[in-house]
Amino acid sequence: MNIKILYDNNAKTGFLSGWGFSALINNHTLFDTGENADSLMANMKAFGVVPAQIKRVVLSHEDWDHVGGIALLSQCNAVKVYVPSSFSKTIKRKITNSNPNADLVEIHNALKIEPDLIVTAQLGILKKEISLVVRSAKKIVLVVGCSHPGLEKIMAQIAEYGYIYAVIGGFHGFKKLKALADVPIIIPTHCTQKKQEILDMYPGQARFVSAGMEIDIEGTQ
Repeated sequence: MNIKILYDNNAKTGFLSGWGFSALINNHTLFDTGENADSLMANMKAFGVVPAQIKRVVLSHEDWDHVGGIALLSQCNAVKVYVPSSFSKTIKRKITNSNPNADLVEIHNALKIEPDLIVTAQLGILKKEISLVVRSAKKIVLVVGCSHPGLEKIMAQIAEYGYIYAVIGGFHGFKKLKALADVPIIIPTHCTQKKQEILDMYPGQARFVSAGMEIDIEGTQ
């Protein structure tokens, strides 16, 4: 499994940093869009990625730093865009206006979109959020946006899909750090308030990443 970090607060030389998060999974599934399309597309270009590669887009929640780059959709072909059903009409309209050929799929319950890809049911009260599960054999990789409902709740939600091999994304105010003890690969990004504590607590498992970094997870597709 290949993951390219397209958007983060930190960036490698040759890439742009910005508030927000975006990742490209296996070169065709875009998860979130960061705060603006210009920086997102610049980082895609630096990776050698073109919008036509993107088959689907998963938007975790409606915060501006995760949906701010949806104008990128105007450069894509007829993609599927998965959003929580709680998304406002304004954001839904921006998505369809950006790409009239986009197929907008509203998520309430979990949905298998490919044999190895599952969009989770939306969780949360004030901020409803969905995540992405990438599955291979009995291993799963969990990609999260900001984990507003609580990372431990998201992890419990997906336990039925298999062994959590990696967790990638924003952990926000997540404090129950011991819940990560059995996760071999931990990649906190963007809004993770206890990022340094996680890196210190799990030196053999946790990794620091930034926009422009590429992650290959062995044993997954």
